Amino acid sequence: MKQPSAKLATQIEEWIAALPTGGLSNWVLNVCKEEQMLPLHSTSIYIWALRPDGQVLCMDHEAFSHPIDEETDPKTIFAVLNQGARDYPELSVLIPQAPSGMRQCERCSGVGWLKPPEATSADACIRCDGMGWYTSI
Repeated sequence: MKQPSAKLATQIEEWIAALPTGGLSNWVLNVCKEEQMLPLHSTSIYIWALRPDGQVLCMDHEAFSHPIDEETDPKTIFAVLNQGARDYPELSVLIPQAPSGMRQCERCSGVGWLKPPEATSADACIRCDGMGWYTSI
């Protein structure tokens, strides 16, 4: 895990402080703010977030207790930080070297979801399991 510089850590804290938390629909962002973590990517079950110290966390937002654990899978950390850098380009310095065989998903262009024409919502990409990246070996 790469450590953010003091300047980047402060910027992450500012992004966390600016999370919109009003209303019931923002309950996940409320949890992120309370736990001092910046949401980076999510699937239908999990949300991954970054602490100002560079630690990547995973929260099961479907479980009753919403457990939050440190993410340890290098492939997931790589994919999540890549996703986060789409919204927060400054985070690109934290992206580790790609694990062997990692490829950006061609089917979803690396975003992790697909929105069929005329659809009102998007579905997770099956090829990359909603992560935007997959292992080709």
